[in-house]
Amino acid sequence: MTRIFVLAEHRLQKLRDATWEALEAGRKLAADLGGELNCILLTDNAAGMADELAKECPKVLVVEDPKFETFNSDSAMKALAAILSDKAPFMLVMGNSNSMMDLAPGLAVALDAALATDCFAFEVKDGRPAAFRQMYNYKVNAKVSFKGAEKIVVTLRGGAFPFSSGGGAAGAVEKIASPVADEAPRKRFLNYVEAEKGDVDIASADIIVSLGRGIGDEPDMEIFESLADAMGGVLACSRPIVDKNLLPKYHQVGTSGVEVKPKVYLALGISGAFQHVGGIKGAPLIVAVNKDAKAPIFRVAQYGIVGDLNEVVPALEEKIKDLKG
Repeated sequence: MTRIFVLAEHRLQKLRDATWEALEAGRKLAADLGGELNCILLTDNAAGMADELAKECPKVLVVEDPKFETFNSDSAMKALAAILSDKAPFMLVMGNSNSMMDLAPGLAVALDAALATDCFAFEVKDGRPAAFRQMYNYKVNAKVSFKGAEKIVVTLRGGAFPFSSGGGAAGAVEKIASPVADEAPRKRFLNYVEAEKGDVDIASADIIVSLGRGIGDEPDMEIFESLADAMGGVLACSRPIVDKNLLPKYHQVGTSGVEVKPKVYLALGISGAFQHVGGIKGAPLIVAVNKDAKAPIFRVAQYGIVGDLNEVVPALEEKIKDLKG
């Protein structure tokens, strides 16, 4: 029986969204594999977080140690290697954040485990799991088998496993003595650097018009600003637009920018790389316009238009103004 372990990710005593998505994936894997679902919480203070996790997971394993006040991949790797070394067969599931990607490869080596990163789906056949991830600039979906591995580590693409509360009885919380020795780690935490704040808070916007590389090198920004005004929304963008200094950094949507949850997200000329899509996972309605019919953004959009932005954007604005009277 394969056990499923979910690694909780937290910051400043608050569980991150990736934790809940990992729990959702772990819940499905446990059901398909007929295995136990456990969550591992490494922290300096489990108060609150452990109880939150127990509401959604049958068993929460807690290691409290001052070393886990902030994330340190060295300390986390030593603790997880000690906890999981004798638990095979198992799958360890975690998010695909920068912190988890700092941890996952080294941990897989320490455990002599198979590793698959940035997974967006799983399949279980004949009692064996397989993972799906994308290759070649997200043009190809690859099915990854683990060749009978008894230990598997996977990271999950942000937004691929939307969380829904299980609503069951509270699970058990088990505290484990810290297996990390007192020696100083090779890395040390310095401080958090807060994102730049500007005149527009895209994180709280209900309607977002977002611009990507497809708008061109010297676009007429006024037509996009006019469309956003007509829609009652704000402008946002993907990273190439910030790199070209067309919009400030605080307008950037994505895992390295701002995570947004608008009611409507209009993506103009955005290819749909996972770093960007990970930032719009909370949007219930995504509309994409791109001249490339094979752009990955169309896989997550509810509506799509394949066409020239210079023709589509003015037509959209005119239609919106007509509907508003």
